[in-house]
Amino acid sequence: MKSLLQRNSMRAFILAIVVMGGLRFYLTVSGSPDSFVKFFSMTAVIGAGILFFAFRTETHKQRFIASYLLIIPYMIVEVAALSYTWISGRHTIFQTDEYSLGFPIAEHTVGHFIGGLTWEPWSVFLLMEILWAIGWLIRRMRVIF
Repeated sequence: MKSLLQRNSMRAFILAIVVMGGLRFYLTVSGSPDSFVKFFSMTAVIGAGILFFAFRTETHKQRFIASYLLIIPYMIVEVAALSYTWISGRHTIFQTDEYSLGFPIAEHTVGHFIGGLTWEPWSVFLLMEILWAIGWLIRRMRVIF
């Protein structure tokens, strides 16, 4: 059996997250308005990955690994884009009040790095587990009735 990272589906999601983040970065530094750029969402791609892997993985361990594999590329793009904003002083969508919750750039950047290794993948894992449990209950109820 292939490991989760060897599966084409995981590779596709990782690539989609990085491409979406790169596109988002390109659009914001090229001067596109935030009101347009916000529709290029890595979170939406991760959301699709959560749904997909909640039902396509067989074990809790695989869902846990999937949660990290979905968040790590997001965190890398976020930290890189925030670092660019921090170093250059140029506005990007990555450091707006809507996304930074009012934190200064330094705290926001470090927060993404720490969050990307801790609570963010754990939150994704929890969501996948909840979805998996709902699916399991529905399948179980079909067997009973």
